Amino acid sequence: MANHLVQAVLSLGFSIVVILCIVALVARNGYLEDDELINTKAVCIICKPTEYKDACKKALSEVSKNSSSTKKDYIFASFHSIQKGLDKASEYAKSGGSELKNCEKLLGDASEALNQVLNVATKSKIATLGEQADPMLVWLTAIRAYQTTCVDEINDETLRKEMKQELDDANKHTFNTQKIVYYISDILMEFGVDMGNFHYAGHRRLLDLDEEDEGPVRFSAADRTLLGGGGDDEDEDDEEEDKDKGHGMFKKYTSQDYFKTPEPEKLKKLKKGSTLTPDVVVAQDGSGDFKTIKQALDGYPSNHKGRYFIYVKAGTYKEGQIVVKKNQCNVYMYGDGRDKTIITGDKSQEKGQTGATQTATFVAEGERFMARGIGFRNTAGPEGNQAVAFRSQAPNTIMVDCSFEGYQNTIYYHAHDQFYKNCSIYGTVDFITGSGRAFFQDCEIYIRKPENGQSCYITADGKMKHVEAAGVVLQKCKIKADKELDSAKGETKSYLGRPWKPDATAVVMQCNIGDLIQPQGWSTWLETKNHKTCMFREFYNKGPGSDTDDRVKWKGFKVIKDKKYAGYFTPDPFMDAKSWVRNAGIPVKAGFKY
Repeated sequence: MANHLVQAVLSLGFSIVVILCIVALVARNGYLEDDELINTKAVCIICKPTEYKDACKKALSEVSKNSSSTKKDYIFASFHSIQKGLDKASEYAKSGGSELKNCEKLLGDASEALNQVLNVATKSKIATLGEQADPMLVWLTAIRAYQTTCVDEINDETLRKEMKQELDDANKHTFNTQKIVYYISDILMEFGVDMGNFHYAGHRRLLDLDEEDEGPVRFSAADRTLLGGGGDDEDEDDEEEDKDKGHGMFKKYTSQDYFKTPEPEKLKKLKKGSTLTPDVVVAQDGSGDFKTIKQALDGYPSNHKGRYFIYVKAGTYKEGQIVVKKNQCNVYMYGDGRDKTIITGDKSQEKGQTGATQTATFVAEGERFMARGIGFRNTAGPEGNQAVAFRSQAPNTIMVDCSFEGYQNTIYYHAHDQFYKNCSIYGTVDFITGSGRAFFQDCEIYIRKPENGQSCYITADGKMKHVEAAGVVLQKCKIKADKELDSAKGETKSYLGRPWKPDATAVVMQCNIGDLIQPQGWSTWLETKNHKTCMFREFYNKGPGSDTDDRVKWKGFKVIKDKKYAGYFTPDPFMDAKSWVRNAGIPVKAGFKY
C-alpha cells in the first residue's frame, strides 16, 4: 500500500515538474504555436529526470524543430548525442600519441556498445522500451565505464585534464541517457503510451524499494537452516500507438537480444567424471592441436556458431596478455583443475603499464565467455601496485571452479554482468574491483599479507550513479586469511571493502567472515566523501568477523534485517542470472525460498 502511494505521489510530482518546465520555456520564449507547445512538452518530459538539463535540451533541439519527429526520435536523441561526444573525444585521443592509445581503444569499445544498443532498441515497439530498461542500463553503464577508465588511466596530469574536458559532452549525455532509460516507464506514461503488461525492470524495482516499507520479518528455525546452507535450485506516432495497443503479442525482450550472436543451446549439468568434447586442445607437450592458448584463440573460426570449446591441458602458460576478442563469442575454456592448468603473468603498474586494464594476465571481451577449472595469476607481488590477474568486459561472463591469484586488483569486473561460482580469490588491496555487475557465490576469499603498513580491502566497486546497473555481491562465501597472513593478522587491518566511486554498491550476505576483518567492517576511499553516498549492506553473515555492533555509522551502510528485501540481492533479481547461468549448465541458487 505504501509503495503504491509513493508511486502515485512520484507520478504526480513528475507531471507538475513537466508543467513548470513548459511555463518556464514559454516565459523565456514568449507565445508558442500549437506544434511548438507540443514539442516543448516533449522536451520537458524527456529532460525532467536528467542531471544536465541544458545538455539534454540541446540534444533534443534539432528533433524539436522537426514537426514530423516521433516520440522515439525524442527518446533516442540523447543516445545519438553520446555518439557525437565520443567521436569528438576519439579524434583527440588519436592525436595524443601512445599515451592515449588506451583511450582510443576504450572509446572505440564505448561506440561499439552504443551502436549495439541502438540497433536493438530503435527497431522495437515504443511500448516495449520499459521492458528493455535493464539491458539498456547494463550497456549504458559499460559505455560510461569505458569513458571513466580512459581518463583514470592517463598518467600525465595535463593530458588527463584535457581528455576529461574532451569527454565532458559524452559523459553528460551518457549520465542523462541513463536517467532517461531509468525513468522510461514514467516518460512513456506522460507520452500517453499504453504499456499494458510491460513493467518496470527488476533493476529499477530493486533501487526504488525501501526496506522499511516491507515491514519486519522474523526468522523461523526453518528460515535459519535455509539461510545458513542448502543446495542448488535446480512514432511511433498516433497510428503506431494504435498498433501498440495489441502488444500482448509483442516479443518479450531480454538481455540476450542485445548480443551479437544467438544464445547457444542449453548445456546439461556435468556429472562427476564426465567431460566435454573440445573443438580444440591446447597442450604444451604437443599432444594437442596447439601449444599455446593464443594460437587456439587465433584459430577461432570466423563463421563459428554456438559454443567454442577450448580444452587447456595441465601446465603453466605464460604468454603475455591473452585476450579473448569481441568477435570471439561463446568461448568456453576449461582445464584440468585450478591448480593444474595455470595462466600466469607479471604485468603491473610498477613495471610501466599505464593502468589496470593493461596489466591483466587474461582479458575476456567476447560475449558469454566462460572458464572452468583454470587458475589465473598475476605474480607481480604486493609492491607492484595495480596488477590484474583476470579482467572481463564480456557480457554474461561465467567463471566456475577457477582460482584468481594476485595482490592489488586481482579480479577486475570491468563491465557487464559476471557470475563467479566455487572460485578461490587471493589478494590484498581492492582485489575484487570493477564497474559492472558481479556476483560471487560459494567462493573462498583469501586475504594475503600486504606490504608493510598497507591495509587490505576486498571490494572496491566503481558504480558512479545510483541508476547504473553495477555493483558486487558476495553470497555464501568464506572470507579468511591465507597462510602467510594468518600468522601476522594483528599487523594488518583488513576490511570488506571501500567505495571507489560515489555510488559504490557492495553486499555481503550469508558469508562466513573470519576474525581478520576490522570491527568497523568498511573503510573510506582516501579523501573522498563516497562513503556518504555508497550502498554497502550486510545480511545474515556468521563467523568471528560478522558482528555488526561496531560497524561504520555511515548513511550509506545498513545491516539488512528483512529477508525479503535481502532477496533482491540474490542472483536472479540482481542480474537475471537464472536465465543465462543455468543455460550454461551451471546450477545457481537464484533466490531465497520462503
